[in-house]
Amino acid sequence: MSGETLLCWASVNHGTSVLTGALEALAERGHSIERVLLLVQEEREAPEDLPQHLQIETMALPVADPTDHAALYLTLRAKLLPQLSALEEPLHVNVSPGTPAMHAVWLVLAAGGAFPPGTRLWSSQRPDPGAPARISPVEFAPTTWLSALRADLAQTPEQAAYDPDALSADRRAALDRLARYALVPGVPLLILGERGVGKTRVVESLVAKLKGGRHVVTLSCGHLRGEGVEALLFGRVAATNDKVSAVGRGLLHEADGGILFLDEVQDLPRDTQRILLLALQGGVRRWRRLGETEHQEAQFDLVCASNLPIDELEKTLDPDFFDRIAHLQVELPPLRDCPADLQADWGRVWREIGFPGDPPWSPTLERALTEARLPRNIRDLQRLAAIIVSTRPDGPWNVSLQRQALEEWRAVGAPPPGDFGIGTRKQRLHWFQTRLALWAKERYGTWEAAASELACNESTLRVDAKSKFPFEN
Repeated sequence: MSGETLLCWASVNHGTSVLTGALEALAERGHSIERVLLLVQEEREAPEDLPQHLQIETMALPVADPTDHAALYLTLRAKLLPQLSALEEPLHVNVSPGTPAMHAVWLVLAAGGAFPPGTRLWSSQRPDPGAPARISPVEFAPTTWLSALRADLAQTPEQAAYDPDALSADRRAALDRLARYALVPGVPLLILGERGVGKTRVVESLVAKLKGGRHVVTLSCGHLRGEGVEALLFGRVAATNDKVSAVGRGLLHEADGGILFLDEVQDLPRDTQRILLLALQGGVRRWRRLGETEHQEAQFDLVCASNLPIDELEKTLDPDFFDRIAHLQVELPPLRDCPADLQADWGRVWREIGFPGDPPWSPTLERALTEARLPRNIRDLQRLAAIIVSTRPDGPWNVSLQRQALEEWRAVGAPPPGDFGIGTRKQRLHWFQTRLALWAKERYGTWEAAASELACNESTLRVDAKSKFPFEN
């Protein structure tokens, strides 16, 4: 093998001897290490007394107490793992340099499948300075649901998905609940969350994997128009020359053995909800195709998603249909409530789109994303990524281009930081009126519907929406 990477902490007590010994021992085992990622507690230059052919990179991970398991785990999750996600060459981790707490964290990360597929853990020893270096593989590979899920997700890296072991408490709680609920057979699962929060990708990646890799048949109910909805779902038959032939099998048939995913379920016509409700009774789904008297049968799990709050969704759906699909509810938090996961989200968006190179990251970008409201969630990250690429098609992303990209990004649709803007009371009220007008139009579809819902004049909302924030640069 060639082009392999070795990851380890810098040894405090033994200098570079631990590292050089590990490199020698790995070479004897046939591993050609060309890159070393050396972790240090404080910023410092890479050691000079190492083989010249090596590419040495130091990464400072400030940990106040190297015996604190939780602090070590969270620091590595937040700072190190995003750097490894795009690694293509084989990765080796020498667990020996560091504290016993660090050894435990390496094992936990490996058991949870946090490292790139194929990563190997090693333990190096040199009994005394004159003895030859030795290295042994660390055989610690218990299968956990987390490691199995990550291994499955790694098979489709082009599909961005949330890390199931999220850093933010809100997202971690939601995904833990999702993992439990997805394993309940036959009971519908309802996923709630704002537009762009990633409900579809959660269903098509995490939920599908948790349910054993089942196929997903998706129906976007917001695109349903006019007649044909029931034929699309249930199928239909036609009689010609005294013969009955199937014209369309329907999505319920296609979902047999898998998952039927009704996205934007609030837009499903009420008549269709009532008919679908009958098909959802019992473990085996039974329904009639249009134009047929015999029942069809299939087995599938139902997952629904909506961007409406639960109280609004309950008012919108048929009461019996809502009761049937709402037993198990998971609400995905918006990105602005998960700041610890923003860097990982940004990296996944960048790689999913297929932009060249590593995703850019800097304190300025981190601050901009943390302070932004991100009303469109992942779609805001996608738009920023596209703007960044347009500013540096052939060169490095320097500070000037960074500012240019962020200014363009903020100019369209990204409100100022804070729930009520910034500035004086008058300015904050102005900000709120503008955001309310834009939100109402987006939520209810038309200015007329928005004005009716807010009990105000339509022209008032239009004027508010066109106003500029007086405190924006």
